[in-house]
Amino acid sequence: MANERRRKQISRRIQETLANILIYGMKDPRASFVTITEVDINRDLSVAKIHWSALDPKQRSKLEHMLKHAHGFLRTEVAQALQLRSAPELVFYYDERVERGARIDQILSEVLPPEDRHVGPPPGLEDLDG
Repeated sequence: MANERRRKQISRRIQETLANILIYGMKDPRASFVTITEVDINRDLSVAKIHWSALDPKQRSKLEHMLKHAHGFLRTEVAQALQLRSAPELVFYYDERVERGARIDQILSEVLPPEDRHVGPPPGLEDLDG
């Protein structure tokens, strides 16, 4: 069983490795449209839950198919990069948080008056630099 610090370290390395593979190591050009948002690994380091999102949510099903097809390749590459005794099983989950955030922004822009649509700290806190 790995301690929490070790699990976080491995999760971070898996996330970085997968991001690099998707950008530079895959022949499928669609791979570069995938963003690895989070990686959670279980206590015995046997299963890594990979949370991902897409630049274009309409491409979700095609990207899911691509990830499923490339699963073995990705697992092998992660195992080689991390030099672990046994490679964790990679389980991919679509991360809907990005879409939800965009939807909330859209709703707020529709219901808020223009003067309340500002980006930055709330009024009165602008000059608090700490």
